[in-house]
Amino acid sequence: MDSNDSSIADAADRNGQRDSAPSAQPDSDLVAFVDSSALVALVDRDDATHAAAVEAYRGLVESGYKLVTTNHVIAETYDLLSGGLGTALARRWLRDINIAVYHADEQDEAKARRLIIAAAEQRLLSYTDAVSLVVMDRLRIADAFAIDPNFLAETA
Repeated sequence: MDSNDSSIADAADRNGQRDSAPSAQPDSDLVAFVDSSALVALVDRDDATHAAAVEAYRGLVESGYKLVTTNHVIAETYDLLSGGLGTALARRWLRDINIAVYHADEQDEAKARRLIIAAAEQRLLSYTDAVSLVVMDRLRIADAFAIDPNFLAETA
């Protein structure tokens, strides 16, 4: 497994976040939502944004941020890693990743569908990104750790 996967796991363990769903009101103002684009960049050493992602990740952890994502982002990241870097690496990542995972519910998904349907045609919003935005709103998370410019534009 890539050493970055281990650092993600170690940082999440220090923050007590393994497989725990955050409450609707995080206990710290320092919470960042983690998008699949950042997770892929952390794992893929050949990614053009790898070094910047590692630096940003370290900065978040050192600043005391709690990192949160959704089950949809975990699934999307696994698919991206599997397709781009191979199933073996994707499986190791899935085995070793330690981050607070919020499980989107039926209400979150209904809001995400409405968000996509109401969006302008030129708005590049994936289903996973829409669920992420809904969850960020629900949990009142303002900060995002992402590389994807479309996702970042939505969170600005």
